[in-house]
Amino acid sequence: MLKRLGKTITNNFSLKILAVILAVVLWVVVINIDDPTTSKTYTTNVVAENTDYITSQNKYYEPLDSSNVVSFRVSAARSVHDELSNADFSATADMENIEYDEGSGIYRVPVTITAKRYSNKVSVVSKQLYLEVALEDRGTCQKAITAATKGAVMDGCALGTVQIVGSNLLKVSGPASIVSQIDTAVATINVEGMSTDVTDSVVPVLYDADGNVIDTTKLTLSLSTVNISAQILNTKDVPLEFEAKGEPADGYVLTGVESSLDNVRIKGEAATLNTVSKITIPQEVLDISGITEDLTTTVDISSYLPSQTALVLNSDAKVEVTAKVEPVAKATYEVPVANFTIQNVRDGYNANYMESTVAVEISGAESELAGISAKDITGTADASNLGAGEHHLNVEITLEQEHCWVTGTVTLPVTITDHNTAETGTSDNTDTTASESKTNDTAGTAAAGDAADKSDKTDKTDKTATENGAAGSDAERSSNNP
Repeated sequence: MLKRLGKTITNNFSLKILAVILAVVLWVVVINIDDPTTSKTYTTNVVAENTDYITSQNKYYEPLDSSNVVSFRVSAARSVHDELSNADFSATADMENIEYDEGSGIYRVPVTITAKRYSNKVSVVSKQLYLEVALEDRGTCQKAITAATKGAVMDGCALGTVQIVGSNLLKVSGPASIVSQIDTAVATINVEGMSTDVTDSVVPVLYDADGNVIDTTKLTLSLSTVNISAQILNTKDVPLEFEAKGEPADGYVLTGVESSLDNVRIKGEAATLNTVSKITIPQEVLDISGITEDLTTTVDISSYLPSQTALVLNSDAKVEVTAKVEPVAKATYEVPVANFTIQNVRDGYNANYMESTVAVEISGAESELAGISAKDITGTADASNLGAGEHHLNVEITLEQEHCWVTGTVTLPVTITDHNTAETGTSDNTDTTASESKTNDTAGTAAAGDAADKSDKTDKTDKTATENGAAGSDAERSSNNP
């Protein structure tokens, strides 16, 4: 039985083997006709891995041209291809495998293609692909971000403190060729039309030394945005007041203090500005002791601003100040007695001028003295409690010129008569009746007050003269009172 079976198997054995082979081939042909194997091109982006390896070498890499996008052919059954797309493949380049190609003179990293699906049914048939990179030194720097503004605030307002809220230290890394160009980092807030404090989140911008914006595409920044605040303050225009220390040399007079700015605009909170009416520069700044010509100096007024205020324009800080001095001149004027008013004549008495003019000697700045004429000089005399008889009344002279003063004492000779016994008629423009005097009392008194104020400012001589005159009048009153 076994012999018969063995004979059957071995009989025409070669033909039987051939039949099996043909059956397998036929099966493969049938399968391929129904779902053939084909190759297809796919494209994907290359992802670099282990980039810290490059960074640890203090280097920076950048893919050349479009080498970070690769195309490759994949072999698979048609039915598999129908299910695949570019997204089903990944391309990675391990930066630890970077190599230098002497032939091309460039650095390259082998790319590995991996199928995310059907990995056991596909095969990559393309040649070895590479990610080509440029390699250079890696640079780093740190910059303090500067706060800046753009736009104009509302009229009547001014910028106060503009600052970064929180950390303002920006760390930058990237290609040394780019990092080395960084000069400043600036965060800019828009304050156009603002009247109240404002805060915003802005992107810092890098600039080179020429003010050009630096492209940060290849750079890594530690801060993508920063918060910046801008204070909006009120403003006020206030005058400058300068005081001088000392006195000029003998024979000279200070005629005034001039400055390149009369007013400045300051900024601050409304409550603070309401307390400021002027800015006074102390006299120690302008010492005129012993000078014989104009003295000019430059003063930084920012040191003398009220607390919690500041100048709107920094250019206003430096002010040029000049103390003006002139030689003292002297002149004598024959002033008509009609220019003088006699005050406080007793009821029932008349005061009569004894002269038509009175000599008045005036000293002062040459420029002002030249503008004085006798008709411009006025004054008042006090006849309080004086009885009948001849009297010499001290006259308080009124001058419009600020830097001129009367030298010595001016006296006005008058005769006071009892109205009931006085003779009628005197020389022209000499009689002043009691009633006329009373009519002029109010105006005269005001003029006297002005004269006293001006006299105090210009020279102590008038005060002495007035005191001496008062003593003389007292003597006359004691001798002439009935």
